[in-house]
Formats: sequence, C-alpha cells, structure tokens
Amino acid sequence: MNSLHNKNKALTLSSKLKNTKLYLEFIKLKDSINNNKYIKKIKETKVYNYLRENYKSLLSKIFALFFVPLVIFYFSQFFCNGKLEFEKPRMKANFLFIYVIILFIYAIVGKIKLTYYISFILTFIIGIANHFITTFRGTPLVPWDIFSVNVALTVLPTFKITFSKNAFIGTIIFIFGLLVLKKLPIKSFKNNILKIAYRLVAIFLVTSFIFQFYTTDLIDKFELDENWDPKEEYHNNGLIASLFKQSRNLIIREPDGYNIETLKKIANDIEIDSSSDSLTNSIQNTITDESTNTETLSITTNSEPYETPNIIAIMNESFADLSVIDKFSTNIEYMPFFKSLKENTVKGNLHVSIFGATTPNTEWEFLTSNSMAFVPYRTVPYQQYIFRPSYSLASILKDYNYSTSAIHCYYPQGYNRSVVYPLLGFETFKHIYSLNDLNYIREYPDDLSTYKNIIEIFENKSENEKMFNFTLTMQNHGSYTDESFPSTVVVGNGEYPRLNQYLSLIKISDDSFKYLVDYFSNVEEPTIIVMFGDHQPYVEDEFYDKLLSSYENTSSKETIEKKYITPYIIWANYDFDYSKYQANDISVNYLASLILDIAGIKKTPYLQFLDQLREEIPIITGNGYMDKNKIYHSFDEETEYSSLIENYHYLQYNNMFDNNSKLTNLFEVSK
Repeated sequence: MNSLHNKNKALTLSSKLKNTKLYLEFIKLKDSINNNKYIKKIKETKVYNYLRENYKSLLSKIFALFFVPLVIFYFSQFFCNGKLEFEKPRMKANFLFIYVIILFIYAIVGKIKLTYYISFILTFIIGIANHFITTFRGTPLVPWDIFSVNVALTVLPTFKITFSKNAFIGTIIFIFGLLVLKKLPIKSFKNNILKIAYRLVAIFLVTSFIFQFYTTDLIDKFELDENWDPKEEYHNNGLIASLFKQSRNLIIREPDGYNIETLKKIANDIEIDSSSDSLTNSIQNTITDESTNTETLSITTNSEPYETPNIIAIMNESFADLSVIDKFSTNIEYMPFFKSLKENTVKGNLHVSIFGATTPNTEWEFLTSNSMAFVPYRTVPYQQYIFRPSYSLASILKDYNYSTSAIHCYYPQGYNRSVVYPLLGFETFKHIYSLNDLNYIREYPDDLSTYKNIIEIFENKSENEKMFNFTLTMQNHGSYTDESFPSTVVVGNGEYPRLNQYLSLIKISDDSFKYLVDYFSNVEEPTIIVMFGDHQPYVEDEFYDKLLSSYENTSSKETIEKKYITPYIIWANYDFDYSKYQANDISVNYLASLILDIAGIKKTPYLQFLDQLREEIPIITGNGYMDKNKIYHSFDEETEYSSLIENYHYLQYNNMFDNNSKLTNLFEVSK
C-alpha cells in the first residue's frame, strides 16, 4: 500500500512540475537549441558523433596519460629505495624520461592500451632487476648490465632470493596499475592515416629528445646528483632518471684540448730513469706510417738483457681486510699468514674504483695501468672498449720473452674474457673447462686447487722459460648466504651471518696463500708472487654503517673512500731491498709499475709517466683522487693537479681510442 501511495505521489508532483513556468522555459530553450542551424551543423559532423560515441574512451585516454607515468614513477622508486618526492628538476626528469619510453613504445606498436601495458611491464622488469642486482652485489642496475646477462645466470643459483618491504610495495603498485588499466575503456584510433600521423609525431619527438639529450648539456638542467655511492645516487635521482643518466656514459668523447702536438710535449717531459736514455734524447723525428697513419716515437736504448724473476699475479675475488675502515673484534684472526709476512715483502692498501661487484674493472686497471677515471662512470671496458690488441702488463712481459698465461677458474665467456685476454697479450687461457682437479667451496672453485694449477704451469714450463701468470679466483664470490657452509670466524655475537661467512672464506684464502708461498719458498728460480683484492664484499649494510659511524662526517669523500680499499702484497722468494719499494696507499693503476720495479724490468714511457704522477697523486680512481698531502678531490675541482690529471687523460685516450694517431712507442717496450 505504501509503495503504491508513494508512486501516485511522485506522479502528481511530476505533473505539477510540468505546469510550472520554469519547466516551460526549459523546454522552450531546449527546442531553440535543437532547432538552431549551427547546432544542427555541429551535430551532423563526424567529430561530434565521434565524441558522443567515444567520450568514455577519450576521458580514459586523458586519465591514463597521467595515471600510467605516475604509477611507473612510484613503483620504480620503491624498487630503488628512492625518494617519493624530491627536487622539482629531478622529478621533471623522471616523468619526462617515462613519457619518452611510452612514446617510443607507441611509435613501435601503434596501439594505445598495448603501449601502456608494455610500458608497465618493461619498467617493472627494470625495477625488479634493479632490486635483485642491488641485493646481490650492493650496486644498482646500469644499462650495460645487459651485456652481463650470461654472467648473472651462472651465479644466480648461488644467491638467496629476498624480497624487501619496498619491493613488495612496488609490486603491489604495479599490480594495482595493471588492474586499473584493464578497466579503462581505451580504444586505439581506427583511422589508419591518423594513426600513422600520431606515430610519426611520436618518432619525431623521441628522436629530437634523444639527439638533444646525448649531444648537448640538456641533462644539466635536471640538476641530477653525482654521488660516490651508487645506491645513494639512485635514491636521490630516481631509478628512471638515473638509468638515462648512466646511458650517456656509453658515449666516449675526445678530451677538450686533445691533439698530437700536446701529446708530444707530454712525452718529451717524461723523465726516464737513470738506467735508460732520457726520452728527450731518444725521441727522434716523428715517423708517420702512411699505411696506418699511426704516429710513432722512435725510442732507443742500449740496455743489456738481465736475469728476471717469474711473476705470478693473483687477483683474489673480494679479498679485503675490512678493519681498514675501523677496528672490529673476531673470535679468531682471519688472515694471520698474510699479516705475518714481512721479509722480502711489500704490502699496503690498494684503492680501487668499485665496491661489491664489477670485478673486471679492477682487473683492467691493473693489467693496463689505465684508470676508470677517464672512461664513463661505471662502464665495463672489457665489454665495451677492447676489440683489438691492447697494451698491458702481459704484452710488456711478452716483449721480454716471458710466456704469458691467464687463469680464471670460472666460465671463460664471463665479462668477455675469452675474447679480451688474447687481445691483452695472453698466450694461453685456462678456465673452468680446462683446469685440473678443481675442488669447490659452496658453488665456487676454491683458492687451493686454483693455486695448484698455477704450480702445474710452473712445473711444466721449459728450463729457461720466464713465466708470467695472471690468476683470478672465485672462492670468495658473493653472496654469503649458503646455510650449508659453516662459519669459523664470528664477529661479535654473530649478528652478521653474511659477514661471518665472508670472513671464514677469507681465512681459507689465507691458508691457501700460505700453501702457494711455502711451495715457492723451496723453488730456486727467482719468483715474485703478487696478490690483491678486486673490491670489498657486499655484506650487511648495518655492519658497514657501524664501522663508518666512527667518523665525524660519514658522507665525506675521505670516509666513503674507506669502502674502496683492498690489501695488496708483493712477496719474493729471494732477497731484495723491500723497504725501498714500500708504497703504502696506492691505486690499482700503479700496481703493475711497482711490480716491474721490484722485478728489475725496464718500463714503457707510459708507465714511467705514471711513476712521476704517483709522486704527486698516489691515488686516482673512478671516484676521485687523493694528492700527496692526503687531500681528496673530485675531478670537476680546479686544483694545482688538474693539468697532471689532464695529461693522464690525454695519454689514456691516445692509448685506448685514437687509432689514427697513436703514439705507439709510449706504450711499448723500448728496443
């Protein structure tokens, strides 16, 4: 009854409204609009009909144009532990780069909704890859990591997959974005001509941006942070902006002021040691080989050949003494033998350009004496720059009739080593497939069985053969999460399990090094053994934070540099004046020259230039440099050492990239 009563009441009210003056005026206005000739013309247009039929899709497109980049930005930030709101120029950079990605994908696929789906999935893959890479090695994703996929796949089974709170939130945001996008009624343009026009505009915009971004100083407008700590840089800049910033580092530019005349002046200023003629006297007229257009300096010397030692150089994976940052206590000493060596021994701190990963960069700096300071930040020269024969410690010793061999007890294709080693002058390369009787600790060949292969090479060489061997180990490779491996070294109350596992591995490395030294102590042939670490390990952040907290300014260059120090040792099985060569802190690019000094082997002019540079700048890495007064500098600072840094840059550029005017005899053994 109530329902019927309410219905009748509503009909009565409606009838009364229809008789009101206001209602009649509304009907009159509506009829006037509908009968207006202009309105009729508008209604007859295709645009009106399209808008009437597709207004929901248009509203969805406008909404998605803002919604999709916003979602991508926020889940990307969670995957790099980045800020969710920061300086406006950096925020603009992230959204601009996201729109560039979307436009690029649209130009390829030509369908709007599909473009958004691909943009979501692609950036999510980038984000999740950054999360796991940062977890595994302690440094974020960089564009050239794509060249290391094969390396990543080989070590992936050794890592324990962990999903942080931020990664979980990022994934939830990604899924939310996909679900909302799915509900949006977005239709692609049906008109093929219009669609082609839009795609051409997209291509034009993307191409114009890329040209401006990679050929001008456009990036400076975004005020992106340049930080020694890669994770902090990504945190401050945002994931997408950081990746675009890093991609600029793939481009090599000729240094300002670089020319052959300047190089010749630098060459003439190099002071050759007293055992050889001065370079000024030995440089004759510059000769140009017309077939190669290569500038050649003719250098002469009257030195006679003399007895030289075998040289064994070992770059030990993640070998480091973390007490260099600050003291900490353990239940037992983790490198007792290393610390006990004093006679016929040179040791010190070795400053490197990397932390936690990217081993081949330290390897490259050691072998070539080049510096990461003059190649784009965090690139990998082995993968990007070595495609033809290159000068190295191996090529120098090969010119002195040394046999040259390399060992890497893992996969030969890792970081392109199977291609690079022959180009650096190594005659043989032994790896996981060709080494004998390898034993394993966790997933990796141990140091002891690797060293036994070095001994085998020594025992199989001919009587008068001088041997140079470079060995790269794998035993101490991260991550340090193998629950089946018992930790014998414990820090504090055992609150750092990854650190305990790492230090226990270092103890095994120390024992294995003792085995190698003991063997060559009983060998009559003069032999030098060098061992150094490529970088510090990525263990618990909390442990590093605790060590660094003892410094007054934890963000200073001097403090951060503590994480870029590993030990080096040079031991000989014969007497020599080791006090003469004690260098204490040096950077890895100087180590090969120091070894040749101890071995009594004459060096190239390039290495003698570095000897003079080391007196003024004992440490130079990809992060900055320290002068002789122990003051750290960034490369963008103008200092009294800037011209020396510039000269080094010119020589390295000529060495690596100037194939038309290379001053070859600066980098070769004098003959």
